[in-house]
Amino acid sequence: MGNNRVSIVHHLLKLVILLGFTGYLVYLALTGEILLFIAPHLVKYVEIAAAGLFLFCIFQLYFSIRSLKQPDAAHDCDHGHCHHHDLEHGHSHEPSRSLWKNVMIYGLFILPLLFGLFLPNQAFAGSLARNKGMNVGGEAVTSDGVPLDLAQLVGNEDAAIKQLFRSDKYNRDYAKLGMLLYQQDLIEMKDEWFIEKLQALHSFADQFEGKQIKIKGFIYRENELSENQFIIGRMAMTHCIADISPYGIVTESPDASSYANDTWVTITGTIEKTTYHNQTVIKIIVENVEPATAPVIPYVYPDWGFAQKLQ
Repeated sequence: MGNNRVSIVHHLLKLVILLGFTGYLVYLALTGEILLFIAPHLVKYVEIAAAGLFLFCIFQLYFSIRSLKQPDAAHDCDHGHCHHHDLEHGHSHEPSRSLWKNVMIYGLFILPLLFGLFLPNQAFAGSLARNKGMNVGGEAVTSDGVPLDLAQLVGNEDAAIKQLFRSDKYNRDYAKLGMLLYQQDLIEMKDEWFIEKLQALHSFADQFEGKQIKIKGFIYRENELSENQFIIGRMAMTHCIADISPYGIVTESPDASSYANDTWVTITGTIEKTTYHNQTVIKIIVENVEPATAPVIPYVYPDWGFAQKLQ
């Protein structure tokens, strides 16, 4: 029964691996930690994949049970029932007897699963910003619907405000968002539409001079900045962990040097203009700094349909 025992072990290993990956995906989805690896608009595909893996688990469970009841191939040969057709065509379905080959094949699946189970899921912040460089210009980045702080302002722009935010076909969507932000007494850079707001602020920096702003993020520095400056930023994920990039705003404070890199703070201040990498962007003149705790999911995500939601 040696061959049958080897077959049983292989079937059970496959079942354990499938159950492991299925359980891990379900755990990430239920805890929300899946957002450390992919953007929200891709979560539904992971859920579909988990459902598919669960079906494979059922099939593999069936094969495992059948292997327990199946007589040994050698035993069949003793009774004259060898599968000569398979042997003649050289495609026997028996698992490999090579230990090292089996270790390599199963290791390709087991090691990633073990890494996922036992290594902490850790988000990137300033360390990655140092490698990629901070983007203070903004790009389209995600949420469900219009943020609450802007929803009540949609459609309330008067003629004077529209005159301030004259636009062309390239920035008209950010002009619409800019008009909503302009009507706020305090512009809050929350997770929803963070990058969209950032793009609007930089695109119309002249109009936002003197406005109050509040932002929570991590502190980052570059060589081009003076001693009284740092950047307060967030990491933005477009699709998955492989494409995360840092975005932020230049910040000025007399005691800027007292704040360590990667420290999370909440800053309130006044918007002014500055030049950064030969671009006109906004900067924050700090009025108040409070220590902050990094969010469990510290990333911000793009909302590809934000323009349609402003209609």
